[in-house]
Amino acid sequence: MNWPEEQLFFDHSSQTFKKFNFPQNIKLLFFSLYFLFLILSLKIFFLDGERWKTLAQANNSLKIITTPPRGLILDRDNKVLTDNQTSLDLIVDLNSITAEEKKFFERIIEENNLNFNIKANQLIIKNIPQELSSRLIIIYNDLLKVRLVDSYKRIYPYEKGFGNLLGYLGFPSQEEIEQKKIDPNIYLGKLGLESYYENYLRGKNGEIVFEKDTKLNIIRKIKNEEPRMGYSLKLTIDAEYQKKAYQIFDNYMKENGYRKGGLIVLKPQTGEIISLISYPDFDNNIFIHSPYLTKEILTDKNQPLFNRVVSGLYAPGSVIKPIIALGALEEKIIDPNKKIYSSGELRIPNPYFPGQYSIFKDWKLHGWVDMKEAIAHSVNVYFYLIGGGYENQKGLGVYKIKEYFKLFGLGQKTGIDFPGEKTGFLPDPETKKKNNFDKIWRLGDTYNLSIGQGDLTVTPLQIAVFTSALATNKVVKPYLVSEILDENKKTIFHQKPEIIKENLVKEENLKIIQEGMRMTVTEGTAKVLNYASIAIAGKSGTPEIYGKKKLNAFFTGYAPYENPEIVMTLFIEEVPIGAVATLPLYKNLIDLYFLENKNN
Repeated sequence: MNWPEEQLFFDHSSQTFKKFNFPQNIKLLFFSLYFLFLILSLKIFFLDGERWKTLAQANNSLKIITTPPRGLILDRDNKVLTDNQTSLDLIVDLNSITAEEKKFFERIIEENNLNFNIKANQLIIKNIPQELSSRLIIIYNDLLKVRLVDSYKRIYPYEKGFGNLLGYLGFPSQEEIEQKKIDPNIYLGKLGLESYYENYLRGKNGEIVFEKDTKLNIIRKIKNEEPRMGYSLKLTIDAEYQKKAYQIFDNYMKENGYRKGGLIVLKPQTGEIISLISYPDFDNNIFIHSPYLTKEILTDKNQPLFNRVVSGLYAPGSVIKPIIALGALEEKIIDPNKKIYSSGELRIPNPYFPGQYSIFKDWKLHGWVDMKEAIAHSVNVYFYLIGGGYENQKGLGVYKIKEYFKLFGLGQKTGIDFPGEKTGFLPDPETKKKNNFDKIWRLGDTYNLSIGQGDLTVTPLQIAVFTSALATNKVVKPYLVSEILDENKKTIFHQKPEIIKENLVKEENLKIIQEGMRMTVTEGTAKVLNYASIAIAGKSGTPEIYGKKKLNAFFTGYAPYENPEIVMTLFIEEVPIGAVATLPLYKNLIDLYFLENKNN
């Protein structure tokens, strides 16, 4: 029965249905609501249809990402420091395999010592051995739930001596995946140049898309986008020198029972880095081939992954005395020929306790010394006085000292193209008041600052850069990559030497400092180096650490003295005899550069 203008209504009192006539405006409201519902239903239908169409297309295709070979890293003479080898990666859909199959893949990983990663119920096993890959192809010939994809294995031909410099590859962290939108199954640079230049080296992924039928069988290939190789880097590093220098360094450290140190060699005119060694080092290949040995590196108490040259913060000790001397000459607070007497200590009367003294030690009784002799023999008393002053000798004072430290690049990054560079710390009364329990800056704090002790910290790289400035009167920006090459080996970037500051001080004042640094080698604290194959000028340093219970050893210098070609800064941590510990090794490394290596 049809009532176009009526609606059934249930009468509760009589338990019977009656006819009920709606008013006209209610009828119009119902028709409007019905029409609106119809439109919304149609819209949802069509939207749902598009969604299901998209899902069906996704289910009917299989997309495989193909990784490109990373760009090469070459030394200054085009020797290959990193290479690529074709390989296969295994990708397993964990939702599609049985418990027994999962155990099977666990055994594969353990027995072959393979690197693996699990993200979003997908297992990826890197660099499957050839014999194993052939076996898996036979077992899983459908290549859907278990598939082998083309990949590349990173090869590091030079092994130890280049680990910290070049870095290594590893799976991205969760943070990298989220921030950089990185595929969780690809390797990224994790340290050194591999990390710093990741965006250049990585290249562009390829993509293969297959069409599947309803039974998940592959019908045809519908897309094949080839991967693009990453850009290559040409370094300023001399690979042969770095290799031999590390061998010499390693032998010397082991023979003497030393555990930590570093070396940097750079060209003072340009900032090109010839060698950069942080000791102990590691073999980069271990991170590709052996997760078990990787764990040993990660847990080594000597921290081989920590780059001491760029990231290590040290009290510099006496190596900064030439800057103090230059400041004194520039500010005209002392004549370089004036002699100051060192009895082995400086005694300052205590203003609060008559008859008592604050004693500041020298490392021996030196007698009367002028500026050049004070540099050559590293006379603490001389630098206490020109740094902090006493009686009739005016001192620079803490703020002038800090000004000259900044002039020579301390307390700021050098700008090297390498990750993890630290700025160091330049103390003053304000920082002491803010950071220390004892908030009063005393004369003794200025004295300590004048000999490179106290709260002052620098990196070995900064020492090399200011040594370069002492040799040339300019601060240069150090760099490791001279060129970036595209996949066709065409240069797309060429690094030009960059002078940060020049004409830092008067040439006549700098000449006095240089002569004092030369005397360090001919008659001062580094006479061992007078027997080297080339004329060296430099400065030793023996900063005290751990509450003066242990010593670090530094020597920094340049050669040849008359026409500086290289700056070399060497340091060894925790030695019993101070800067003397560096000298035999320094001589061997200088000789290696000027004799054996340059003649090859």
